[in-house]
Amino acid sequence: MFESILGQKKIKKIISNQVKSGKIAHAYIFVGQDGVGKRLTAVEFAKILNCNVDDFIKTDAGTCGKCISCKKIEKNIHPDLHFIDFARQAELEEECLEKQRTLKIETIRYMQKEVATKIHEGKWKIFIIEPAERMNAAAANSLLKTLEEPPENTIIILIAKHKETIPQTILSRVQTLFFQPLGQNEISSWLMLNCSVDAAKARDIAELSEGSLENANKLVGKNEKEEFSLWLKFKTRNFYISDILELSKNIAAAGALECVDAMIAEAKKDFRMYPQRTAPALDLLSASRVLLLKNVNAMTVLDNLFFDLSDLKKMSGLL
Repeated sequence: MFESILGQKKIKKIISNQVKSGKIAHAYIFVGQDGVGKRLTAVEFAKILNCNVDDFIKTDAGTCGKCISCKKIEKNIHPDLHFIDFARQAELEEECLEKQRTLKIETIRYMQKEVATKIHEGKWKIFIIEPAERMNAAAANSLLKTLEEPPENTIIILIAKHKETIPQTILSRVQTLFFQPLGQNEISSWLMLNCSVDAAKARDIAELSEGSLENANKLVGKNEKEEFSLWLKFKTRNFYISDILELSKNIAAAGALECVDAMIAEAKKDFRMYPQRTAPALDLLSASRVLLLKNVNAMTVLDNLFFDLSDLKKMSGLL
């Protein structure tokens, strides 16, 4: 099951076991950063439960992908799959999507009316609430009773970036599944297969994507100049002495402090995922920034910084 979902082996195993045993929770919350498969998994879950061909209880098969139920869910026109999100709220309010900031109690009440109706044509009714962390207090309180006692064969799946942003009263009523950042090899392989990206470029993009396929897709469309930031160059390439001296000269003339600030910003993103590996480079960048603020010769500061970063990468790959 879930062959179409990238990574997330633990999540797939948990849900697959529940599906095969018939011990399916009545409510879940999928937690994790954007671009790691939370919404896709929820939709695939709905397809498995409603597939007209494969018997999910007796076999390991996922969806057939060909029956009317699978096709309707794929096209988002299945009457028993409901997305409770900003798009639906904007439709209900006859307002612009851009104006939606929170999920309101009126939207949750609309969902509750749908929950109370009979299943139309599928075997299960599924409600996907996203972004769950954007429910206002009234909406969250209104949802509690529905989470406690949904009708038979009804599943509610909340999708959120962070568990800490969800009220404990909701968390205590749902099963929490944490989605991990995708591996760089998973992302680079996917990019080569689906975006016609060569291996070197796929590897570079995967490194920048922070484990998110959504971020990786955004980077695919960027041009060479945008894509290969200086931080990424030092992470992925080896520089000759002449390259570094030329680089320092050009950047010193264009704006050394702005360049170092941009590298620090990118390094901090890496630090969240690889703190021990990135900390030495961040120290070098921060020290260089202090020197530039003291008006020390920019080319000298950059020469030293770039040689140090290059040495750091060569010696221990600490970038």
